[in-house]
Amino acid sequence: MTPTASKAGGQDRPDVLARLQSAIPLLAVYFGLAALYAWQASRHPVPTIFTDELELTQLARSIAETGEPARRGDPYGLATLVAYVLAPVWWLGSATASYATAKLVLVLAMTATVFPAYGLARLVVTRWFALAAAGAAAAVPALAYSSILVEEPLAYPLATLALWLIARVLVAPAWGRLAAAVAVCAAATWTRTQLAVLFAVLALGLLWLAWESESVRRWRSGWSRWDWIGAVTLSLGLALGFSAVMGHASTAWRETTFLYKDRIFDNATWAVGALAIGLGVIPLAIGVAALARPKGEPRTPDTRAFVVTSTAALGAFLWYAGIKGAYVSTVFATYVYERNVIYLAPLLLAGTALALTRGVGRTWAIVVAAIATIYVVNAVPVVLQYPYYEAHGLAILAFANRELGWSDGRIENALVVISLVAVAVVVALRLLRRGSLAFAALAGAAAVASVAWSMTTQVYAAEGERILSKQVAQNLPKPYDWVGEATGGGSVVVLGQQITDPTNIWLTEFFNPSVRKMWSLDGTAIRVGAPILTPDLDATDGTLTPSPGTDYALAVNGVVLQAPVVAKRGGAVLYRLDERPIRLREALIGRESDGWIVAPPGEKTARAAYTRYGVSGDGPGFAVVKLSRVGWCPSPGRRGTGRVTARIGPVAIGPDKQPSIGRVTDKRTFLVKDCQANGALLSAPDSPWRVEVEVTPTFSPHELDPSKSDQRELGGVLTVDFQPLFG
Repeated sequence: MTPTASKAGGQDRPDVLARLQSAIPLLAVYFGLAALYAWQASRHPVPTIFTDELELTQLARSIAETGEPARRGDPYGLATLVAYVLAPVWWLGSATASYATAKLVLVLAMTATVFPAYGLARLVVTRWFALAAAGAAAAVPALAYSSILVEEPLAYPLATLALWLIARVLVAPAWGRLAAAVAVCAAATWTRTQLAVLFAVLALGLLWLAWESESVRRWRSGWSRWDWIGAVTLSLGLALGFSAVMGHASTAWRETTFLYKDRIFDNATWAVGALAIGLGVIPLAIGVAALARPKGEPRTPDTRAFVVTSTAALGAFLWYAGIKGAYVSTVFATYVYERNVIYLAPLLLAGTALALTRGVGRTWAIVVAAIATIYVVNAVPVVLQYPYYEAHGLAILAFANRELGWSDGRIENALVVISLVAVAVVVALRLLRRGSLAFAALAGAAAVASVAWSMTTQVYAAEGERILSKQVAQNLPKPYDWVGEATGGGSVVVLGQQITDPTNIWLTEFFNPSVRKMWSLDGTAIRVGAPILTPDLDATDGTLTPSPGTDYALAVNGVVLQAPVVAKRGGAVLYRLDERPIRLREALIGRESDGWIVAPPGEKTARAAYTRYGVSGDGPGFAVVKLSRVGWCPSPGRRGTGRVTARIGPVAIGPDKQPSIGRVTDKRTFLVKDCQANGALLSAPDSPWRVEVEVTPTFSPHELDPSKSDQRELGGVLTVDFQPLFG
């Protein structure tokens, strides 16, 4: 029996074996790429994208434990679909094994983009060209996200699947197809809220379908000029009304569309430009031009559906990228947000395959695509940060800088040349006779060059993420799960102060699920991410309120407790609490992890305070206050001097429920010069006491020497100790 011997309804249908055989090439591409990305993921020892990866992990762990998403015990609401997908991996027990499995799950999910990308391309090209487009869609720089615990690894294949299903609805409308498209759009939105724009793509496609329907064609065939003017006016009114509704619902939409319209265009341009650079530029030029099919080409439902879906998606995703980038630039920082348009890559690559097999689009479309390509590619800021999480497509620029030694100017010139070459390729393909040897050779060379470029960018972007992960891991105490080993899984509260670089705290929490709460004495735990708590001082013996209700406490950065020590790693000390309230032994507030005390932004006075609660075994003695600037030693003509004031007195509880000096019992003033250290002795009370230190003026290393990166206003390296009067 031949592979197509079985029949139904008068048409041959391939049997199961034939279907499996036809799927082998696609499966080979999938497993080949998945193996590469799984290897890349296996070389990431620790997460690096905080707080995103930590938050996703907390939600997934909570779902695994209780069935409900929560962060450090606080209910979260509706979590991303990724958290539910990753929840089962945290049943493995070992955080290290769970992390490795989570990365593998995301690699397999993101690489699965080849399947809907194949279906999307198969609408307009033959099997082997669709296979090439699908493989290229899973070989883009965005696949560097597959090693990271974020939303993109699941959002990318779901968005591609949604776009394919939308196109299928437009090919042959049916309630079942529409329901499937709506369901996948909803799942994609649940994964990443940005993908709500897929509903806009679907709505625009359905509007086109209605516009092209026979009944509407008959209706508008009798329209007069004023009817058309009225239709355009009504459309503009609806657009303005939609914008007003969105502005009421979204602060980002309202502020950017009203106040920062110019930034919308810039950010959309940068995003698509970075995407084009990562893909090798040619797919943007050809893929856009291919959407205007030649006049002589027969119009088919499949091609029209693909063109409409691609056009709607380009508009929707670029508009979102512009709005999002413009808003973030006003409240945080300016970035190139290629991450918001990676979902266009499968469409551009399928469009490229369409052009290479059935001819490039019309002349006017080529002109428009050429101008757009040259502009967006050369409008993108040359960002050489490596890795650059928001735009992995720009990793190829970092490659040119770091590996080839190219300067910014040379890279900019190269982008001009590359964009002109891409346009020349499109023009040549338009002029050459389709089916000729020259056309085939040029098309093949362009395809191979684009995929090789894109894959090189992906590998280099992924290598940058790996290097960052290795660097972060170097400073993390080993084993990573030492807190969990020491506690046997007992609950832990972290208590610290002056948390300026929370990386190690993030990673400790990530690899130790027993860390349940995050506290700080000065509110700086907010840098670790909410929810946090700043406890109050309940008694002058160091007792804090409320009680954390945990079995253990992990004290960091100058916080010492009155409790049995269980384990130590570097500056972190694990204490046993047995669910009792925390009692401080001593705490040095205002000193950063490198020992320096720092002035707040805009000020030139640095302040810190040392409080000693556990004094029962001290006896009479002195507080020894030392300030050092030995670590800052400029040339003699540029040295400065800071004036230090130290006050001491018994501990009192201030109106803010925080420690303060009840009354000053001793005071000392001394000078600390650059390159030197100095100090003073203050008589210590026989009850819990507190020293408050001020240093003025401070100095900024970067301001005094631009080659220094430290822009803080530094006072000195502070130490406070107790010196007994006897012994």
